[in-house]
Amino acid sequence: MNRYWVMRVRRRRVMIVTAVAAAAVVLAAVILLVSVFSNGGQGTVTPLRSPTDQVAGIPLYESLLPTDSGCRPGTLRQIKYVVIHETGNPAAGADAAAHSEYLQGGGDGTTSWHYTLDDHCIYQHIPDNEVAWHAGDRLEQDGGNLNGIGVELCVNADGNFEQTMQNGAQLTAYLLRQYGLGVENVRQHYDFSGKNCPQTIREAGRWQEFLQLVRSAMAA
Repeated sequence: MNRYWVMRVRRRRVMIVTAVAAAAVVLAAVILLVSVFSNGGQGTVTPLRSPTDQVAGIPLYESLLPTDSGCRPGTLRQIKYVVIHETGNPAAGADAAAHSEYLQGGGDGTTSWHYTLDDHCIYQHIPDNEVAWHAGDRLEQDGGNLNGIGVELCVNADGNFEQTMQNGAQLTAYLLRQYGLGVENVRQHYDFSGKNCPQTIREAGRWQEFLQLVRSAMAA
């Protein structure tokens, strides 16, 4: 092969390598953009914990809302808080299973949360690292909807609220451990919207007691 053809082959190889490298850069940029837009522009998505069917011996039932539900926006995000709520529904029978059925039926079409628990079990409705509509603060930066796992405690008249508080502390401690958070990352619904929630705990002056239950559960 003469010198002319050698140089031509070398140039062709350089062009091919350059084209491949450019394509790789473009592909990486597309993947990055898709990632950013799929999680509300945050750029960081917390990896999900491993699946489990119990927390500290409390049965955990996964009953995830359909991906096309209006209550499940599907936006991935970074987890920064566990946000404590109460259902505000004292009716007999308004337990975790009933609230799961309510959400599966569409709920009110605008509100959702990640977990409901009562005195004997826990239901999960939305994956931990997806946005849910529970904190009343839209998608504010570092807000409850955007960065918090919503946990609803049942207040049904035929339930044992003391046990529900204990179970709530166990679930909260479990989530904090799974996502590398501390008790300082536990919030009330009130902290994000000013709503008097969790009402029973707040009005009885038991918030610090609840946090101590969480600390004890984390230390066990």
